[in-house]
Amino acid sequence: MSRALFGTDGIRGLAGEYPLDEAGAEQIGRAIGAKFAKPGQYIVIASDPRESSAGLVTAVTKGLTAVGINVTFIGVIPTPGLAYLTRETDKFVAGVMITASHNPVQYNGIKVFSRSGDKLSDEDETELNAFIDRKLPDHNTPGQNFADEKLAQLYEDFLVESAVGTHLNGLSLAVDTANGAASGFGERVFKRLGAEVKAMFDEPNGHNINDGCGATDTAALQKAVTEGDLDLGVAVDGDADRLMLVDNQGREVNGDYIMYLLAVSQKLNGVVATDMSNLGLEKSLSAQNIKLVRTAVGDRYVLEGLAQTGYKLGGEQSGHTILPDLLKTGDGLLAAVQVIREVAASGKTLAQWRDEVQVLPQALVNIPLTDKSYLERESVQTYMKAQADELGDSGRVLIRPSGTEPVVRVMVEAADAQEKAEAIASKLKELLA
Repeated sequence: MSRALFGTDGIRGLAGEYPLDEAGAEQIGRAIGAKFAKPGQYIVIASDPRESSAGLVTAVTKGLTAVGINVTFIGVIPTPGLAYLTRETDKFVAGVMITASHNPVQYNGIKVFSRSGDKLSDEDETELNAFIDRKLPDHNTPGQNFADEKLAQLYEDFLVESAVGTHLNGLSLAVDTANGAASGFGERVFKRLGAEVKAMFDEPNGHNINDGCGATDTAALQKAVTEGDLDLGVAVDGDADRLMLVDNQGREVNGDYIMYLLAVSQKLNGVVATDMSNLGLEKSLSAQNIKLVRTAVGDRYVLEGLAQTGYKLGGEQSGHTILPDLLKTGDGLLAAVQVIREVAASGKTLAQWRDEVQVLPQALVNIPLTDKSYLERESVQTYMKAQADELGDSGRVLIRPSGTEPVVRVMVEAADAQEKAEAIASKLKELLA
């Protein structure tokens, strides 16, 4: 058996093409129902606001109800909000999120959460993949379809209550919600905490999600912070499971800086990050006697690392930040609330915290590649080992296939990172041809 339909984070692809066409999504719904529920039980479903999401919600719901499962649709809500409500609402045995997260509007995806609000393990995805490949007959009593968009308020309250005792009066910030699932949530949460908020990119129209905004493109937010003389900026991606910050100098504060700030301010003894986190983070944490444990890329693997180590903080440079005592999935708004809470309590600015981490120059180059088995070629492995040996302790070089796109990513950390990354990518294109 395999988990062929699953990438780094659920099923992802072009909307309208298998498996994210109507028939494929309906079959995925049947499979989710067959694996995670018994006839008559409830599964909760939500989506981001991209144009294709409504059709996928309908198709997945059709599949779920066909096998006898009741469905509650809670509307447009951040992915971590769906995970939270799956965990906190007793009647739900699983949660389904329709989203392509940070990807452009032409993509979409399906993420599944267990009854406890956790992402699926590789083993669960392998089993679900097998269910998708089976013929699953209709149940003699179809499930029912309900809507309850009021449940979203419970998630908003959770975000505010996670900062119990914190008052952000006098703090000015901009919140960029990427015209995505967190539109409205971010502004309301920080206003409830007392901050002065400038809302940005919070008018989704089905087409503008992640378009020149959000955690994957902070240029407009950086400009708003500096021109408005604001204290900081907050940016999440289309489904709000990623966070990027901007300090008062207009500099981006990525997941590595965020993990450092939380680990040091909360006096933690260890952090779980991925292979993509900068060597500078590892050295800065070590100087504070905080250990860094690395995993494969993907917040699912960070979660596995947290379970194995017992550490209380994990994340990715790309902006997933996981605080497992609060929620066992990346949550951009939750992380933003916790970071800003710690900044306010520390007496230091976000810029001062950022300056404590001395990162190595890092470059990332994408190479188109549809057959990722090519990476196992001896010539590729030999070449990559030689490049790593050449850098030694002065840097790092990594190559990995994307879990959501038909590309391979080459990452280099070194004094001349961009030049070296481009040279390595050029050679790899020859070896992978």
